[in-house]
Amino acid sequence: MWNKIKHWWFTLIKEEYELTIYFPDTVVELPDGSKKAGFNPKTYKVGVLKKVSPTQFIFIDLEGHKHEISVVSPVGYDLKKIY
Repeated sequence: MWNKIKHWWFTLIKEEYELTIYFPDTVVELPDGSKKAGFNPKTYKVGVLKKVSPTQFIFIDLEGHKHEISVVSPVGYDLKKIY
């Protein structure tokens, strides 16, 4: 019962997201000339989102630190709202 009330209260007053960015890790060239890329995901706990696009991410984490991530080529990302 109290967990439901606590969860409901956090959904009203708190903003929290989980942002996962998939950075390119290794690129392997296959014998036929095609390329295969591996990915290195990095997860952040976000309090405030400023800008989210495939090439630029600006946000403030839960500890109050501002992050600005810019990449040349577009990367994949997942954004999940916690509260």
